[in-house]
Amino acid sequence: MSGEYSAARRTPRRHKRVVRQGNELFDADGVKLEPGDMRTEQQRQADDDRRILGELPPHWAVFESRQ
Repeated sequence: MSGEYSAARRTPRRHKRVVRQGNELFDADGVKLEPGDMRTEQQRQADDDRRILGELPPHWAVFESRQ
């Protein structure tokens, strides 16, 4: 049986190179449209305003003055 391992073998076994097809999908920035690309500038600004106002501490809230 020549395919079996033998510690008494005088010549080293050849390395078998394993090549597998990759499953990664390369996406360079700007090539594919993303959901954020379809939004208008006003929608982006409104989202930024909501995010910034949500991060402010409570004492930054707008109070109506009583007269």
